[in-house]
Amino acid sequence: MNNKRFHVLYILTDPFGMGGVQSDIKSLGPYFVSQGHHVTVLSPPGDQVPALLRGGVRHIPFNVRFRSLSELRAQSRNLRRLIMNVGPTVLAPQSIRASWACHVASREMPMKKITTIHNIHNSLNALWAGFILDRCSDWVIFESDHEHRRLTGRGLSRGKTQIIPSGIDTGIFYRTPRPEVLWEDLPEKCRSGIVFGCIARLSPEKGHSDLLKAYRKLLDRYPQTRLLLVGDGPLRERIAEQIRELNLGLHVFLVGQRSNIREYLNFIDVFVLASTRESLPRAAREAMACGKPVVATRVGATREVVDHGKTGLLVPPARPDLLAKAMEEMLLFPERRKGMGDAALCLIRERFSQTRWLEENEKIYALSGI
Repeated sequence: MNNKRFHVLYILTDPFGMGGVQSDIKSLGPYFVSQGHHVTVLSPPGDQVPALLRGGVRHIPFNVRFRSLSELRAQSRNLRRLIMNVGPTVLAPQSIRASWACHVASREMPMKKITTIHNIHNSLNALWAGFILDRCSDWVIFESDHEHRRLTGRGLSRGKTQIIPSGIDTGIFYRTPRPEVLWEDLPEKCRSGIVFGCIARLSPEKGHSDLLKAYRKLLDRYPQTRLLLVGDGPLRERIAEQIRELNLGLHVFLVGQRSNIREYLNFIDVFVLASTRESLPRAAREAMACGKPVVATRVGATREVVDHGKTGLLVPPARPDLLAKAMEEMLLFPERRKGMGDAALCLIRERFSQTRWLEENEKIYALSGI
């Protein structure tokens, strides 16, 4: 426990629903509360807010988005009033946009501003993000070396940065025997074979369309395989339509959002992520914590998670043909597949310790407190 108490105010631009940033806060917030600190989250409302409240975290609905300087000034005035009412010792914006608004809102206020950068998907935004962060933040936490290298080369001083990869709770995600009961989710005649799986939000950047095209190529030669898609999102109907168009209905199963993610990760044999953009993919790391090898696209910080040829296989994005070949390699060499899964589990334990992640964040906030 850190003896110096703090009150951290997290500021998010997106609703507090499913997502990597929100998952991080759902871990960090309740942990800090358990250590005697105070945590408040400002964000648009979302379906994961109850998880915060159960952990003793306060949530205040607030929209930080703006599209013009006039909107920025208006939002910053509202944000300033909220900051004064909440009385935090540390401001913790979770994006470039939130950091900018926070800077404008908190001028002449004594609390430190510590921004966490999870990912910057827009390459144009990355061109000026370093300069903004250098001006708007006292300290910047990066989840990946990929983003750290991008922004420290573009205006952000290295002296005010630290890389702290987010951790995976191995008390929640761990290897178990395959939960055979989950076969009951599939039609009776489909209850066998190697199962590929993807657990991700059904949104454009996750590349489900490329995954389905790749699986169509694989299925022509290996009809005893299965593909399980867990998650929900704006592309659900389009993905369901593509499954029908590719005649995959007897082999691909779109099961929607599930709470028992560990069971599904232990049910599949290989985790596949076909993203067109990524940060430090949490879902892939959760699969690795369950001892699963990963086939993924070489985007963002994915290579910091998947060590090609050791913990999984990497392919270029938007190449269903190469994705299919990598999936086939996993299929044909079961001993290698198992070895990669074992190595993946070791990597999570060694590099992505949740305990270390929580404690290092706590130390930074405590040192910056008043």
